Amino acid sequence: MVSYIDETALDGQLFRKLQTKLSDGSSRYKTLHDYYSGDAPLPHGPRGSNRVFRDFQKKARANWAELVVDATRERLEPTGFRTGADGDELGDKEARRIWQANNLDAESTLIHQTMLAQADSYAIVGDIDPEIGAPLITAEDPLEVVTLHDPARRRRVTSALKVWEDPSGDRRAVIYVPGGVRMARSVGGTTWAWDDEWTSLPAALANDVPVVRFANRRDLRGNSRGEFETVIDDIDRINLMILQRLTVAVYQAFRQRAVKGLPMKDNSGQSIDWSGAFDADPGSLWALPPGADLWESGGVDLTPILESVKADIRDLAARTRTPMFYLFPDAANGSAEGASLQREGLVFKCRDRIRAASEPWEQVMSLAFKWSGDLERAARPDMECVWSPPERFSLSEKMDAASKATAAGVPWSTVMSEIMQFSPQQIERMTAERASDLLLTASFDAN
Repeated sequence: MVSYIDETALDGQLFRKLQTKLSDGSSRYKTLHDYYSGDAPLPHGPRGSNRVFRDFQKKARANWAELVVDATRERLEPTGFRTGADGDELGDKEARRIWQANNLDAESTLIHQTMLAQADSYAIVGDIDPEIGAPLITAEDPLEVVTLHDPARRRRVTSALKVWEDPSGDRRAVIYVPGGVRMARSVGGTTWAWDDEWTSLPAALANDVPVVRFANRRDLRGNSRGEFETVIDDIDRINLMILQRLTVAVYQAFRQRAVKGLPMKDNSGQSIDWSGAFDADPGSLWALPPGADLWESGGVDLTPILESVKADIRDLAARTRTPMFYLFPDAANGSAEGASLQREGLVFKCRDRIRAASEPWEQVMSLAFKWSGDLERAARPDMECVWSPPERFSLSEKMDAASKATAAGVPWSTVMSEIMQFSPQQIERMTAERASDLLLTASFDAN
């Protein structure tokens, strides 16, 4: 048996510590997930309200969290990796093959979405999967995966745990330490039956844990925050005011009416029951005694409530650096300069998120190359994640800038990548097409 960690520590301190951290974060992650998925807590209403009113409260919730997250997620697009291998200026082909084999064009979006919405997401890098012919890279839920980190090097994972429920309903667990993995199955739902031995990782992974954490808005203590986590009170306040507006609008649809001056007794002194005399029906005709006067309540102006919601949305946009036209469609009619300034704040935020996500992606790809035994490409100092620029320009703007850059002597490949914003794959294909065109042109000239 490989002695990666003392058995007592495994059964006691380490496993309990990982379990406790996973359990402590579950409530927070669930809350953030609920906000992002449109299932935020109901705005405050009367205590003991019945089901009908609760259904009415649900209609007051607008999914602001999703807009805040997706405005950033849409601009996070990895396009390739550069490694220490020769001839990969446009991106390493083997890294691209591993990326495509794991469907990471789509899966990376899920990792970014979860990272931005729930503050954390994870990726686990496994051995070469015969089905895809590459190391298996999976996106993981923070409700199922947790990591511990070296206090001296906070980005270095010292151990990790994944706990999930399989289709049969049994709970499963995998614990990771440098160079080793061990699995367990729940017994009776409270205790765990561990495999007899550790599974050894390749020698290249002797000092690595193949679990990578993607932390959003990380601080020096290693704590992370979701994109909207610090503005949850603002979101709740907006939803509350929307509820007030709906409540006023609904009650105004049933205006209060009264009749003034009705006699309460008839000529014989008997009490008159007027409750059935004034049916609210389009075909009814009311006969009023002399001196009686009808009264109807007036409407309430909803403009102050609407303006207060707009003010809160502006605060939300400012605090999250989300352009107003994402949150409020009417803002799209503003000035071009104002829209440009709003986009600039979003671009700066996206650049910051790209810098934060680059290191985890480079770690993922380094681990994948270690599983493959390619230590040259696995070298972290030479690894670079390539991203699509977060700025978005029109085709005419790109072409104008490209022509000016070319006239200034900027190399063709740089113009194509930095100004025209083509992906490494597109540039590689265009390079081959240019060479073919040159040969074709030369043959015509020769004839």
